[in-house]
Formats: sequence, C-alpha cells, structure tokens
Amino acid sequence: MDSVTINNHPMTYTESGKGNPHALVLLSGWAQDDRLFKNLEPLLAKDFHVLCPNYRGHDAEQTLHGDFTEADLVDDVAQFIAAKKLENFHLVSTSHGCWVNIDLCDKLGLDRTMVIDWLMTPHDGFYQQLKDGQDPERYQLGRQSFFDEWVAATDNADVINHIRTEMPWFKGEMWMRACREIEKAYRHWGSPLDRMQALAKKPEVLHIYSQPLSAEYRDFQAAFAKDHPWFHPCHVTGQTHFPTLESPVAVSEAIRSFVTAA
Repeated sequence: MDSVTINNHPMTYTESGKGNPHALVLLSGWAQDDRLFKNLEPLLAKDFHVLCPNYRGHDAEQTLHGDFTEADLVDDVAQFIAAKKLENFHLVSTSHGCWVNIDLCDKLGLDRTMVIDWLMTPHDGFYQQLKDGQDPERYQLGRQSFFDEWVAATDNADVINHIRTEMPWFKGEMWMRACREIEKAYRHWGSPLDRMQALAKKPEVLHIYSQPLSAEYRDFQAAFAKDHPWFHPCHVTGQTHFPTLESPVAVSEAIRSFVTAA
C-alpha cells in the first residue's frame, strides 16, 4: 500500500497497470476503502493504469485531524490527481462517493465519468436511516438496518465479508459523519439526477447498477436518459448493491466499452 500526504492527512492507495496510458481513479463510498475494488482492479489493470485512493481518515490507522466534509474529500482527490501527475484519466465512483465524483467533474471540467450503484431516488425510509446514523445513541441501529438490507438477498462471500467485517471496521465517528454528509447532499440537490442536471458543463455519465431489481427503476432511468442524452444507465445482473464485488466482469466490460467509445 503506497501513501502520499494530502492536506496533512495520509492518503493510502493501490496502483496497478502502470504501463497503460489511460488512467482510472476508483473512488469508494464512505466507510469503504480499496478493498471494495479487489475483484475489479485486476480486471481493469489489463487495459488501464488503475489507482484506488482511500479518503482521509480511511487509512489503516484511521488518521484524522478534526472533522471534515464531502467538499474536503473533493479537494483531497483533486490534489491526489495532481500529485500523481495524471493527465489522461477518468473517474469511477461507487455509492455516495459519486457526490465526490460529480463535484470533481465540476471542479476539473471533466467530460466523461462513471458512477456505480448511486441511489437515484431517495425515499423516506432512507432519510430515517441517515437520521438514525447521525445519533450517537442510535447510529449502530441505523448502520445495522443498512447492513441487514444489503445482505438479505445474497450468499456472495465477498459482499458479506465487506458488509460484516470491512465496513464495521470504521469507527462510529466516521459513520455519523458519512450519514450527515450524505443527507446534506440529498437535501440540497434532491437527487443525483438533479445534481448532474445542474452542471453547467455536463459530462457523459455512465451509471452501472444492479439494484433495485424492479423494472420500474430501470424504466425510470431509461426515460431520463431519453430526455438527457448525456446520461447512460447500464444495468448489470446482480442481487446486491455491490456490483464491483459481485459482478466485476460485467462492471469491467461496461467501463471498458464506455471509455474506449470516447
């Protein structure tokens, strides 16, 4: 695991496929790290220079010098990209790390990006989970409600390990911060589609997702894409919200096709 110091915090990262001219920067969600990409990274490294940076406070020691916001993560990743002298690169993000991705597209003027499993339509139950997740007395209940939901329909060992071992490894402080920042983004923008639509310069956006399983959700995204040709939904077969772990081959193929089509 390599590391650089960004804004007085260690940013650890994995790196593979260095000889390839095109780079992909893979961004996890909150309370996740490069382990989310352990099945995907080697597939992508056959054709791309792949970097998986871990956010501040997400290193092995959970190093933290005070509170921070999603905006700080945007600045950290931008500085990481500059420190690594990346020029020909694309972002790939998962879950609520996609807020960081789209803000970086805005900040850096990127013209193409990929988001994975981003909740496009928030609901009342989701907001209640986020509310519980910010309460020092209830955050474990709020977190467990997410975990139970995520493992309910799968026997995939990598997904189960990620949810039961890797994500709970992060301290309650990080979970409460994550719920605060995620709720703040949804309350401000309404939905990810509204956020992307607000960009002055709209990048081509590929959304790779497995869940929800309903045909209505797929139809909803297809209808949005018809009216907004910069948005490209791509449904991959899977039972969980973690396609990078469950369906890495399908995800890698979707990414490869989207990037090479540019």
